[in-house]
Amino acid sequence: MRTKIYILSTMLALNLSACTDIEDGTTDIDSWPAINEYTLNHPCMLHTDADFTYVKSKLTQSQSPWSEGLAKLKDSGYSNSNYTPEAQEILGRMDKTNWSAAFPDWWNNYTYFYEDAAAAYQLALRWKLENDLACGQAAVRILNEWATTCKGLVRVKSLANDRTYDPNGEIADPNEYLISINVHQIVNAAEIMRTDETLFKKDELAAFQTMVKNVFYPAASDFLAHKESCKQHSWLNWDLAQMTSILSIGILCDDQDMINEAILYFKYGVGNGCIDNAVPFLHQDPDGHGMLGQGQESGRDQGHATLCVSLMGAFCQMAYNIGEDLFAYDGNKVLAMAEYTAKYNLWKDFDDTSSTSDEKFAYRKKDFPYTYYENCSWQCPELSSQEENDKSRGEIRPCWALIYNHYKTKGLDAYYTKQFMDGMGVEGGGGHYGGTSGGFDQLGFGTLMYTRE
Repeated sequence: MRTKIYILSTMLALNLSACTDIEDGTTDIDSWPAINEYTLNHPCMLHTDADFTYVKSKLTQSQSPWSEGLAKLKDSGYSNSNYTPEAQEILGRMDKTNWSAAFPDWWNNYTYFYEDAAAAYQLALRWKLENDLACGQAAVRILNEWATTCKGLVRVKSLANDRTYDPNGEIADPNEYLISINVHQIVNAAEIMRTDETLFKKDELAAFQTMVKNVFYPAASDFLAHKESCKQHSWLNWDLAQMTSILSIGILCDDQDMINEAILYFKYGVGNGCIDNAVPFLHQDPDGHGMLGQGQESGRDQGHATLCVSLMGAFCQMAYNIGEDLFAYDGNKVLAMAEYTAKYNLWKDFDDTSSTSDEKFAYRKKDFPYTYYENCSWQCPELSSQEENDKSRGEIRPCWALIYNHYKTKGLDAYYTKQFMDGMGVEGGGGHYGGTSGGFDQLGFGTLMYTRE
């Protein structure tokens, strides 16, 4: 297997006991963990053939989680076989004030990408579960449009001196790194469609693989290197976006180095994607339901705290399906983070979310366990301290069924995760949670794809 030492030397300063930098001038290479070789039995990303077989066997049951989940999928507005993609040559997600005049067609055109990613995944599910050929053809059409059209992100010659477009230059705006949130989504669609080479041909798959490796991987890998002096300055969702992107591309492309880059970062990385930084504090649940894991963005706002749960779940699910159980890593710390986030965001009544005043929630803020934390660029003195009036508390994201059902199959209690999942009802996906990016930050449809008896 090819071993790219630069992956580890730039993104990891490995220490087997903590996520810390190695002292300058040393390599510590003898203490680095072994690089794993993963066996990839495609499809093996968010879903395996066994998963599809199981779900298909349940679809004949009326008024079941699976049949209701399929109905939800079919009414999203993004799973119709007449869907038309709008692939973009250059993708941007940039600040309007600074960039709209310079790049009027590119500064915020990533909206086409997240809609097409959601559609490709939903259409791929319908093809796989219903044998709907037209949906499969539509999914392939989206993948091929992006493979042949998309050439890169907006880059400039120099942010300091020459801010004209240069395909080999610097990322123009840091917000462009957040395009990675949706990369694993469209890549998962490709992973599903690759199972029929008569529909998604080998050369088409190869073209799509080349596109995602050339367009999305370099920026994600560069971000995780965290070359700044303050390695943990960025929020957890930024790291998770890059990690899900790299892991999905690695699996799709059978690239063991990319896979290891993402998984080793979860275990030993220098930024907040490392699980010890992602969940910096553990609290015993005062109500007696196990351990609660305070997430790195719990002190920011709950819109981002819940986003971290959705991205973490997707990352761990993809790793699990290639044989790496990160759900269980470090004493099920991922479960603890989900439980903390779910408990704090639980509505008393999910049918009445018109106000985010404290009394509308099942647990009061003043009694909730929390530890102050800060780093070089931000402070989080209390829960949701960076969101005025806690206005994003109770954020509805379709991400809980994946986590609950995973731990259920292991016989582990996910008490608050289940309550949030049950309160939401049947999980939808893109098209069900608003037209802005937040409604497309996660693929959803967990009731359909992850419910297990």
